[in-house]
Amino acid sequence: MLASDLLSDLGSVPESDLADLSNWDFLQDLDFGCVLEQGNNANGQVEGPQLTAGPQPTSNERLKEKNRKAQQRARQKKKERSQTIEAQLAETTSQLHDLRLRQRQLEARNQLLELAAANKQQACPASAPQRSLQAEARDGVLRILDKSGLIRTQQGKALVLTVHGFKEEIKMEDVGRLPHTDIAKLYTAHVRKVAQCLLDVEGNSEASHSALTEIHRLSVELTAVLICFSMGSPSNHGIIHSLNMETGTLFQEPPSDSNPDELLAATNFTESQQQDMLHLRRLFFGKLGQLSRVRAAIVKQMPAAVQPSPVLPFNLDFKSTAGKLAETKEWADQLCANRAEESRAFLTCGFCLYRGIQTSLQHAVAMVHQYPRAPDTKVLLETVAQLHKEPSVESLVAGSGLDDQQHAASWQAVTQYLESLDANGVHGYKPFRKIATEACSPRT
Repeated sequence: MLASDLLSDLGSVPESDLADLSNWDFLQDLDFGCVLEQGNNANGQVEGPQLTAGPQPTSNERLKEKNRKAQQRARQKKKERSQTIEAQLAETTSQLHDLRLRQRQLEARNQLLELAAANKQQACPASAPQRSLQAEARDGVLRILDKSGLIRTQQGKALVLTVHGFKEEIKMEDVGRLPHTDIAKLYTAHVRKVAQCLLDVEGNSEASHSALTEIHRLSVELTAVLICFSMGSPSNHGIIHSLNMETGTLFQEPPSDSNPDELLAATNFTESQQQDMLHLRRLFFGKLGQLSRVRAAIVKQMPAAVQPSPVLPFNLDFKSTAGKLAETKEWADQLCANRAEESRAFLTCGFCLYRGIQTSLQHAVAMVHQYPRAPDTKVLLETVAQLHKEPSVESLVAGSGLDDQQHAASWQAVTQYLESLDANGVHGYKPFRKIATEACSPRT
């Protein structure tokens, strides 16, 4: 296109558009990355805007910026790695602390076990205080039975039974380990023979003396068997009074309330015998109360002996506990002795009742009448107490106006009564009250 053509075209454009076109600053609408500046000419007149280039970063500046960003990223990675290592170090330190703590616990526990084993070995000749003291209580009562006609062999370590028509020996320790079914069979065999002897006593006066002698011998044998079985295990004493002697099984229900009343009617106790039973009851439960108070005093002292050190947690105080083991063992031995004395009190009470206050004939009647149960000393005493409206067991155990020294003195009189029993008077009734009336009277 020629310039003349352009000019001709411009001539056809309206004047208003030409005015706008003349005012258009096209340099401002162009984007050249440049800066428009205004300057003065040599004459000091302002010239129109001029196009100048902006500052561009050099290669060194670009390199520095790149390095700066790289260093920033490196510092961030180093910080994150340091935080990770610190967390791992804290976890490892905690695990190490737990392992050292566990090591201390195991070392202290091993020390405690070694000390306990050493003490146990030293106590072996006594074969556990409770067991030896209970054996002493058992032997004490059996010595009384020896005077009543009990036959023992092997230096007194075996019983001789004649219930099956011939003499058979059985070690006392073996009796304590017999199953209750075998005890039931032995009991049943004795009761059946006793029942036959009772028939002979009632039907033939000439044979009554020999029958009474046979009743006494059988009852002494059976008493020895029950004593040895009771001392064989802590649970055996309860088994005897809940055992069905006919079937060898345990009763699921207590005896009916009518049985004790029927027993009193069948045995026909005299008033003097009943008063002796009441007196024995008062002394027996008074003795149990005295022993319970001694036991409570021992237990009250035990926490101070076994209390761990307040400095260390309980599970870390094995060394302190090991150091107090000997002191703790002393309290345990006292409790064992207390338990053995209580067992001896039960045996003594029953023996005084069945071998002294009751006659041989009354004891035999009680055995047959209460079969398939064994006679229960406490049940019989409580039945007589209810009949005479005596104080409750709780009040007797609480003391009934006597101090513990008086209870101990009163019970000593019971022991003396037991020692006085022998074969010469085993068939009859031996009065009990006169030996301890003064000892059991309250002090004023």
